[in-house]
Amino acid sequence: MSYLLKLAFFLSLFFMQAVAQADVKDFNVEVIVFKQSAPSSEVFEQTESEIEAVNHFSRAVSGKKTMHALYKRLQKSNEYSPFYYKAWQVSARSGRVSLPIEIYDAEQKMTGWIKIQRGELIHIHADIEISPSESLDEDGIIYHLKEKRRVLYRELHYLDHPKFGLIVRVLPHPSK
Repeated sequence: MSYLLKLAFFLSLFFMQAVAQADVKDFNVEVIVFKQSAPSSEVFEQTESEIEAVNHFSRAVSGKKTMHALYKRLQKSNEYSPFYYKAWQVSARSGRVSLPIEIYDAEQKMTGWIKIQRGELIHIHADIEISPSESLDEDGIIYHLKEKRRVLYRELHYLDHPKFGLIVRVLPHPSK
């Protein structure tokens, strides 16, 4: 009897782990960040970071880049100056939000993160700041973009700020 109980216990653990692993899906997430030079009458007064604190970033591995042509078109534009293009493979459980992926570019004084929320629909959470000041010691203006957006697979999604923007694409990652 004891042997059967132990066997049933280990089999149930095995099946629960298999179900938990089946609940995890991988996504390829691509992000292009660009500055835009369109005139804006908006006044920006933020001088201190307001990014939501993060204790632990995802250890996301590099993903596949599929937006090279778009990046090149933005480079040729007079209105947009792309400076950041990355792709990651991100895992997310159903009904959960992934760990944040760090978005950072020291030269452009950009910092922040992006997350994937998986439920009935897929959502992108972005919290990014760019400081256009010339000196890191200077208390200059900070441009802040914080947005949650529902995304559809394979479609381009534009997250907008008057001074910069993000183009995001989420693709299901092929099963292993």
